[in-house]
Amino acid sequence: MRLQRTIAAVVIAGAAAGLALAGRQSPVPLTASFAFLGEPTMPFVPSGSFITSSWFCPGVPNGQDGVGGNVVIANPSDQPLAGRITVYGTDATAPVSQLLSVAARTSITVTLSDVQPVGTFLSAVVEVDGGGGFVEQQAIHPAGNAVAACANAASSHWYFADGFTAADSEERLILTNPYPDAAIVDIGFVTKDGVRKPSRLQGYPVPGRSVQVVELGAKDESILASKVVASRGRIVAGRAQNQLGAGRLGYSMTLGAPSLSSQLYFADGEAGAGITEVYRIFNPTDQDVTVDAVFLGLPVTDFQNDQQISVPAGGVGTLDTALVRGLPAGRHGAVFSTFAGDSVVVERILTRPAGRSIATTVVVGSPSTLASTRWSGAIGSDLALDDVLVVLNVDNVDTIVKVSTLGPGGWVPVPGMDALALPANGVITIAITDPSALGTPFRVEGTQRMYVERLLARGGDLRGRSGSFALAG
Repeated sequence: MRLQRTIAAVVIAGAAAGLALAGRQSPVPLTASFAFLGEPTMPFVPSGSFITSSWFCPGVPNGQDGVGGNVVIANPSDQPLAGRITVYGTDATAPVSQLLSVAARTSITVTLSDVQPVGTFLSAVVEVDGGGGFVEQQAIHPAGNAVAACANAASSHWYFADGFTAADSEERLILTNPYPDAAIVDIGFVTKDGVRKPSRLQGYPVPGRSVQVVELGAKDESILASKVVASRGRIVAGRAQNQLGAGRLGYSMTLGAPSLSSQLYFADGEAGAGITEVYRIFNPTDQDVTVDAVFLGLPVTDFQNDQQISVPAGGVGTLDTALVRGLPAGRHGAVFSTFAGDSVVVERILTRPAGRSIATTVVVGSPSTLASTRWSGAIGSDLALDDVLVVLNVDNVDTIVKVSTLGPGGWVPVPGMDALALPANGVITIAITDPSALGTPFRVEGTQRMYVERLLARGGDLRGRSGSFALAG
């Protein structure tokens, strides 16, 4: 990775009674502006002008028979973007870099195996000169394709509330160290039987400029939260899940949460026949917490809309909406809150009927700090589908929503979608069927704060959808 350095002249002045140094002309220091984005959080589209910005993608599988992955870089600006992509592969392969150029108001798709063909998993870092644009990845798998955002920064902490190895389901942690020096991490788990810290995963080395895969050998675990803490260095952590039974089917590739939160939102959620909706709440702190769950976008009923979940220190709590008495059928959003400060991460496991089968999708909640009037996605739907976008209004004010796609003229409203009504605290679903809007980056804008999830086709002949958040900003 290219390092940027600035050299500033240092002038030392001394003073004493009756004495003074003659003035000396010094060069005016120039302040370099890098993409410093504050404390780690879930991905978003940064604003401002930077010398460079970087996107850290969590990884995709690599192999034959329809296994692979892409990175999509969108450039909505009026100027071309230049930069480079560096692809890391497992099996002790050296990373490979390739220059990038993205024309104004376009996007490009990079197939990672074209850059780095070796490795069972590949991950990527995209560096953009001058900042701008946004980046997402897509994992391609016979059990279902999955979109994940790329992180704005590496982190020393990563959390996963969900994990699943029941019915021979497979789970792997994908750890990428994009820096020259080795990182040292401690990996711990929480199951229904308590905390586990395998000795082989304490002081686990992640060599510089490499990606490592940790196979989770625990079998028949329906609860398997994970915590990855770097005692030295910073990394990027993703999770690959191939769910093969016990009420779940499908593939997911997820970026971990780089920090804990006190409030997390979900735009999508649904109660109905054949639907299973479960939330895992992971509390890796040393204090017990109480989490309140409130469902949003529901019709006015006598439903007692406040579920409390007690989550012990270092433990996992579960909310199964099938056990929530009186929850109305249909769509809803949800918010999980605690007064214990930043202490939890929450994931939603949503399984819906898919033809004669089922399809499971796993999504990490988005923190309250990312509530935004604008959401963007580099990866949109390639197919004309109903309910592609799920939009949640978190303000107590009605708003109007506009959906645009990126074309030669910049952001262009999708026909018929320039003034969609979104009620206060409401949830709407949006179909994307216009041919001009398919397979292009998209943007959702409103006058009130909201959250946006997308439900994309799983690829091939597979029925059902794969869920993921768009990018705030």
